[in-house]
Amino acid sequence: MVKLAVVGNNEFVVGFQLAGIKDTIEINGNHFNELKGLKSKKEIGVIVVDEKIMEGLEPHQRMDIESSVEPVFIPISTKAEQDSLKRLIKKSIGVDLWK
Repeated sequence: MVKLAVVGNNEFVVGFQLAGIKDTIEINGNHFNELKGLKSKKEIGVIVVDEKIMEGLEPHQRMDIESSVEPVFIPISTKAEQDSLKRLIKKSIGVDLWK
């Protein structure tokens, strides 16, 4: 069974902990190596990551994380972005629903 993990600062992960998510990792700022290390954990299938952390990555680092399929990284933010959602849906189900 694959697990769900949450990565972000303390304020971000606390809400998920209250919802019952046990696998939470607190990081602040640009920690590409920590995100990359999570890709090698076979038991984690979905990683919810704070969009602020993704924004702090270099463009090539962000592409490396976003292109991961197993586990899939899902950036969550307070603002909704059409392109980001479109890209996630296409990556998850393999079909562009907006065409």
